[in-house]
This record gives sequence, structure tokens and C-alpha cells, in this order.
Amino acid sequence: MEKIIQITRVSLLGQGVGCGDDGNIYFVPRALPGDKVRVEVISQDKKYCECELIEVLEPALQRVTPPCAYFHSCGGCDWLHWNYSDQLQGKQQMILHAIERTSLEPTRILPIIGAENPLLYRNRIQLRMGFGKLGFFKKKSHDIVDIEECKIAQPVLNEEIQKMRAQGISRSQDIQKIELYVTEEGQVRRVSNEAHAVEGFRQINEEQNKKLQNCVSNYVEKSQSRKVLELFCGNGNLTFAYQAQVENIFAVDGNQSAIDQAKRKRERIGADSLKASTAFICDMVNRSTYRKLPSEFKGQYDTLIVDPPRSGLAGALNSLIHQELKQIIYVSCSVQSFAQDVQCLKNRFLFEEIQPIDMFPNTRHVEFVAKFSRI
Repeated sequence: MEKIIQITRVSLLGQGVGCGDDGNIYFVPRALPGDKVRVEVISQDKKYCECELIEVLEPALQRVTPPCAYFHSCGGCDWLHWNYSDQLQGKQQMILHAIERTSLEPTRILPIIGAENPLLYRNRIQLRMGFGKLGFFKKKSHDIVDIEECKIAQPVLNEEIQKMRAQGISRSQDIQKIELYVTEEGQVRRVSNEAHAVEGFRQINEEQNKKLQNCVSNYVEKSQSRKVLELFCGNGNLTFAYQAQVENIFAVDGNQSAIDQAKRKRERIGADSLKASTAFICDMVNRSTYRKLPSEFKGQYDTLIVDPPRSGLAGALNSLIHQELKQIIYVSCSVQSFAQDVQCLKNRFLFEEIQPIDMFPNTRHVEFVAKFSRI
């Protein structure tokens, strides 16, 4: 069934969203707010319709020519055809709409912090190689889009792609996963057929990561925090940004490689240069985390900082709340997981504000920092 739809906003999955004259809600990949489009409805669940874009009848004013030759086939970027300043407005509306659909009521939702460089920013990409091709999967497919470069990857990663092509591309029907990433020291590493970020998670946008670090550090400073429990600390990305503001930090992450990196960085800085007494512990974060904390720290930390994966905290947050806890800083890349996690804070903590940060320009993904304080 074909329909003509006026697109008014974007969804959390990056599709254009519009309401039909029948009252149904239509989700259209690659459509932008302001577009008038002809679509084919491919599935429907109650009043929600998933569609394929057939034709843009009237393009939105903010449509631009994608700078990437692979955009219409590659499954990587969502919005290279969308003017960047309008992308930022769209992401701001995404968060507003998503929060409004929950029972959460933040006092403030601050304007999103955009990137000065919306291209050539990624320090990590995952490629696929096989059948004589090297590139990314097509969207909703295991077909490889053969590429020469990625417009949102750092130049040194594109140089590595050219080196791989010069070395020869496998024609095997067994597809390899190859992760390329840039270390903090600027070296390019290549990892084959391993779990994502097997050597430790790191934020993929260094420019925007500094803004994230500053945001968390400012929250810690303004609240005059003294003892901090940080969960999913990784290699200390946030820890070292705020450590000068506090006295004690107990930081936990389940990745041993990341914890080893944090300890090495602590050693390089030197104990005399670190204001806070900082412990990095490798352990899984779950509902038993609080029980396993040192007795001299359990029930004493006044600030909790969490930066979980997209899946969230899986019900662990409530077990981490105690009488002396005054502030919670939650760094999230998923509105849905965040909303589920923080329901337990109602009537005990004030949801002060959200600060969105565009960590992933030209994609649908958005990062934000949420701050809660004890009522």
C-alpha cells in the first residue's frame, strides 16, 4: 500500500516520522522533517507503520548533497543528507519527545552541544572483509558495501584502509570483522574477529569527549563532592577529568584491559599529582556491586557516576542508593534504558537537568548527561 506523508520529526531510530490522514504514524528511513514523501507500507502494528521511501515529492529545505558516495547504500551514517545545524535541532527534539513519553520531569533540558567538526571524527570503525570487498554492511543486510574511505573516520584510519587494500582483500566467503582504532598515543591498531572494543572502550569522538568530561567535572565541582563511586569507568576517561575536585574515588569496570590502562595512566601521572585517592577495580557491575564495596567506602560516597553501555544498569541502581548519597550523574546513550533505570529515584531525588552532547554527528545516536540531587 502506498501513502503520501508529510514528515514532521525524526524517531530515536533515525527515521522520518509523519502522521497520515488516517491517524496512523508512519516511520520512513532516509526521510527528513519538512519532506513530503511517497512511501510503501511494509508492516503495521496497530497505528504504527514501517515504510520504505519510494520518492521525495517535495524535499525539505535542510536537505543537502551527501559528501559520501556510499551514503545511499552503506548502513553506517543516517543523516549525511541533512544540514548539520538542523541535525542538532532534530536531536534536541528527539530527546524532548522521548522524555515527554516517560513519566520523568527534568527541571531543565539544556541545548545540545554540537561538534565543530561533524566529519572525520571517529577514532574507531568496524569493517567487514570478504568476497573481494572491504567496507561496511548495507543497512539490515550482511552484504558488504565496498569502500575506499569513510567520511566520518579520522584520516589515519582511511590511510589504514588504503594499506589494507594494497595488501589484498580476501575473497573468502567467510566474512571477517576488522576493527581499526586510534590509540590515545595516536597509533593505529587493527584487531580481527574479536569482540567490539576488546582492548577497552573509548569514546569515538575526541573533540566531543572533552566536552563530556568538562560537563561531568563541572557537576562534581558545583556539588562539592568528596567521595565518588564511578561505575563503568573504562580506562578512566571521566575519572581523571574530575579527580582534582574530590578526595576519594572508587572506580569499577568489567574490562580488565581498560582497568589496566587506567592504572598505567595513574602511574604516569604520579601519586603526588593526583589529588584524589583513586582505586581502579575490575569487576562486573550488577546488583551485588554495593555489597562488595570496601567497608570504609560503602555507605560513605556522596556522589555516584555511571556511564553504562546502551543496555543500561539492568536494575542495579536502586541497590547503590544509601543515606549519604547526595548526587547521581548518569551518562547515557539510550533514552529508553535511562528512563527504565532512574524510575527508582522518584520521590527521593530531584531530576535537575539533562545536557545533550552530539557525540556522533551525522548519525541518529545521541549522548547526554543527566544530573540528580537528593531532595
